[in-house]
Amino acid sequence: MKIAYFDCIAGASGDMILGALVDAGLPLETLRERLSALRLADFELRARRVAKNAFAATKVDVVVADDVPERRLADIEAIVMDSDLAPAIKERAVAIFRRMGKAEAHIHGTTMADVHLHELGGVDTIVDVVGALVGLDELGVEQVVVSPIPLGRGVIRGAHGQIPLPAPATVSLLKGAPIVGSPLEMETVTPTGAALLTSLASSFGPIPAMTLEALGYGAGSRDLPIPNVIRLLIGESTPALKHQAMHHHPHPHEHGHEHPHDHEHDHEHPHHHDQEEHDHEHPHEHPHEHDHPHHHDHEHDHEHSHTFQPPSTVYRLPSTSPITTLSVLETNIDDLNPEIYEYVMGKLFEAGALDVYLAPIQMKKNRPAILLRVLCRPDDVPAMTAILFAETTTLGIREQTVTRHALPRVIEHVDTPYGPVHVKVAELPDGTTKRAPEYEDCRRLAEEHGVPLREVYWAASKI
Repeated sequence: MKIAYFDCIAGASGDMILGALVDAGLPLETLRERLSALRLADFELRARRVAKNAFAATKVDVVVADDVPERRLADIEAIVMDSDLAPAIKERAVAIFRRMGKAEAHIHGTTMADVHLHELGGVDTIVDVVGALVGLDELGVEQVVVSPIPLGRGVIRGAHGQIPLPAPATVSLLKGAPIVGSPLEMETVTPTGAALLTSLASSFGPIPAMTLEALGYGAGSRDLPIPNVIRLLIGESTPALKHQAMHHHPHPHEHGHEHPHDHEHDHEHPHHHDQEEHDHEHPHEHPHEHDHPHHHDHEHDHEHSHTFQPPSTVYRLPSTSPITTLSVLETNIDDLNPEIYEYVMGKLFEAGALDVYLAPIQMKKNRPAILLRVLCRPDDVPAMTAILFAETTTLGIREQTVTRHALPRVIEHVDTPYGPVHVKVAELPDGTTKRAPEYEDCRRLAEEHGVPLREVYWAASKI
């Protein structure tokens, strides 16, 4: 999968995004040709090389001879829908403009049908939005990841007079995205830049794992104390290695129960706790998560027909970035029936939680209580908070962003005197490994053979 990562060094605007795409290899003539499908005759697309604090970058300008002072959302939608653009591009462009219209309508206390898009209704904005979409399409980008977005402060003049920065429309469009303060007293992110990045991004955070293929810098207009650029990295994501085992085994070991890996899932199982990560610290301070390899964390390319795999069979877990930005939600609860916690945890895991755990605490007036913590992906925060508010007695939830460091790992199928066991093997930076036999496999075999559980663990670990 081809990934594009937008690194918002100074900020983002529509023309900066176009500049980064051109700088990364999108031919300007190709972009012009694709934009001609809009059938708008009153603009010209220009590009030039510039230097921003010694960084070579591409500055794209949309030169407009448009005398329409403002447009309504319906006018912009008509331009897009009546164009010769591909249906998928039309759909995405209209969705972005509707987000912009909704933000403006909310700010001005009117409806989307009645809102007047002043600066956002210009031909340059239409070209910026459609140009970004066709540019990514032309470069074959399938997924977009965006860095935290830096916001400057100050005041600018708009159609309605003085506007505080960040602009209200920008702030509205950035809901749900990670933002950071910028020392720059200026508009670092425009509404168009905010709308594009938040509409295109599948996630926000650090640079994802990829094989880098192209690099581009898109320049802003001003010269600043820092390089006024947005950086674009494009590459192939690091793929999950496919199943490496032989499809035919000379001496299969038949067993009568269902193989625990004959299906695949993309989430983690809520009920078994074979931890991938532990820092052995107090749970109040260091969130951790559990992994459950025999249920959900790897892929199969074929059916196993309930046949045991030899020790050399290895499955790679789905590829993830070694450093991932996650969200932690927590709340203190002192008046919930303890029987309900298991149900709540199940609901949270079903909704995509990576980990849920409880810790006893003492609240004010020395009341015993429970600290409930949820580790999840940032996109899942709304679903998690909805469950916590609906299923518990809490009146407030705290949220914080954390960085998770994960080791690459594989699942090995090993044979023991008692039967097959799946073993998770994690690789440390120095090349050494640590192994963790799957609890459910070991428990089942211990019960079947009437031997101590630790004996099965020992047999699986020594191979």
